[in-house]
Amino acid sequence: MLDKRQQKILKAVVYRYITTGTPVGSKSLAASLNLGVSAATIRNELSKLEGMGYLYQPHTSAGRLPTDLGYRFYVDSLSGRTRLREEEKEAIHTLFSQKTKELENLLQETSTLLSRLTSAAAMVIAPRLRRNTIKHVDLVNLAEDIILLVIITDTGRVEKKLIDIKGMDSGDDLEEVQTFMNRSLQGKGLAEIADLSKSPEIDTLKSPQLAVKVVDVIRDILSEEEYEKVFVGGTVNLLRYLDDDGAKRIEDLLKHFEEQYFLLNMLGEALGSKETLIRIGDENIYEELQSFSLVATPYAIKEEMVGTVSVLGPTRMDYARVIPTVDFIAKSLSRTLDMLKG
Repeated sequence: MLDKRQQKILKAVVYRYITTGTPVGSKSLAASLNLGVSAATIRNELSKLEGMGYLYQPHTSAGRLPTDLGYRFYVDSLSGRTRLREEEKEAIHTLFSQKTKELENLLQETSTLLSRLTSAAAMVIAPRLRRNTIKHVDLVNLAEDIILLVIITDTGRVEKKLIDIKGMDSGDDLEEVQTFMNRSLQGKGLAEIADLSKSPEIDTLKSPQLAVKVVDVIRDILSEEEYEKVFVGGTVNLLRYLDDDGAKRIEDLLKHFEEQYFLLNMLGEALGSKETLIRIGDENIYEELQSFSLVATPYAIKEEMVGTVSVLGPTRMDYARVIPTVDFIAKSLSRTLDMLKG
């Protein structure tokens, strides 16, 4: 257990290092902390904190730097009082007030904005398409044998698919099939539309073959995603704060960022969480991540956790700003998707 003076000194070291990026010495702490003790006393406390694993010295004549354990103490001691600046809130409100955006565009822009606000790499996991329900179906005649199927889901996601209808008699029957689809599929999910192609009502349509084809394509679209999709923004931010020794780590990590399964495995723990998850340095199970920190918060649709909003950055990231920013964006995304779902 750390006494109050040690706690104050440790938090000051971590904060100063996050702010300046340079080792923190006893003289500067003595001048700024107003503890009523000498630099020698503070130097002794720093030595004790180093012995307990909270700090280390890059070399004997340098000041101290926080270890992953030191960062963990600092993060756990944050009061949560840090507020976003008004211009940051305004940027977030502006993004989520544009309700005409397709879901994929919204999630990509969310990751881009989050990376800009946190100076870190940002990731947003999209809800699985199979969890969505149909809100509207459009059928557009593009050519003699080609129609465009447009599906709008309850979360605002838009999926498009070209359908070859060669050999099918459609013509003026397209509107009738579209009306049937909207009447039969609105509010339905994958499990509920599986047997629609066998519905007796299809046989009463002028083009039952076309209707069956459209139902089959919709079912395939909703079931084709085995995994969630991850939208990534600001990976270039991972290059910040790192010296030449970190170049190889960054190169390896950026290669992994091209692989969706790696990102999903990395964020798997957060997907099952109901609160903000913070993994610092070697708390991450993947070796490639052990020079970084991950902050991830789940977002929900109608109280069901469906994805995560997260950032990955250096261990000396500004946690006091990053954590509330991730949380605020996750809550804003949840509210927006709730309104879209109706």
